[in-house]
Amino acid sequence: MAAASRKTNKKRARRLARMGRKRKAANRTQGTTKTAAELFGDK
Repeated sequence: MAAASRKTNKKRARRLARMGRKRKAANRTQGTTKTAAELFGDK
């Protein structure tokens, strides 16, 4: 059986990996560069 501290560290690592998953996925699919319309206004 794993030590209590090892279980705690694994749980913390999984939680940190999950945090911000929607933001990270959006950055992967859409990127962070603004479009010309966003930068200069829609003409």
